[in-house]
Amino acid sequence: MNGELQAQLAAEARDLYTRGLTTSTGGNLSHRQGDGFLVSGTNTAFARQVPEDFSTCDLSGTGLLGPKPSKEAAFHAAVYRARPDVQVVLHLHASDSLALSCLAEPTEHGNVLPVHSSYAVTRVGRVPLLPYLAPGGAELAEGVGRVCSSVNALLLQNHGVITYGSSLAEARDILEELEQNARVWLASHGQARVLSDEELLDANDRSTHGARIAPGEQRPRLLSHVRGWSA
Repeated sequence: MNGELQAQLAAEARDLYTRGLTTSTGGNLSHRQGDGFLVSGTNTAFARQVPEDFSTCDLSGTGLLGPKPSKEAAFHAAVYRARPDVQVVLHLHASDSLALSCLAEPTEHGNVLPVHSSYAVTRVGRVPLLPYLAPGGAELAEGVGRVCSSVNALLLQNHGVITYGSSLAEARDILEELEQNARVWLASHGQARVLSDEELLDANDRSTHGARIAPGEQRPRLLSHVRGWSA
């Protein structure tokens, strides 16, 4: 195994924990390697991640070397199969993204991300929300693989967030921008101003990726029982 890469991934995991972006053993991260990928092992905590915690998997998500891989290795594999350009996948149980996933209606083709800044568009782009599916299941991996080809991030209802990119830095930047916009929305009970349609279209034009957000989709649509929030 590539010990230097494993050490880099372990350091990244500890840093994500230190910055409050996940808790306990919630979440996992991976990095493409050759014809497969490295992924954090099952039941390993971000706060205590060490290089030996990473497993080598093939592109089906089957563990080949090292500890037993995370049960979510299947959806990491689905992203790598669908997106040859992706080198890194992050999956975290980040609090603001998780809260947003519990309040909004699932949408595969729309956008769940509150658009409070142009960077929500130029850095993150459209974010779908998959309905709740059991963690580690084949249905979840299938759903992730189905929607990941045209976006940079997605939410999993009552579960967490997935971001990915050509590097650790890119995947992390997408995650942080998504979290910030979700945090502003939650802190303001959905009342904070979002970009107008005109401002949104301008940001779309300046975006370097294809995950554009359609006018009218700057706010998440809420579940029917949610009261006291902007719809």
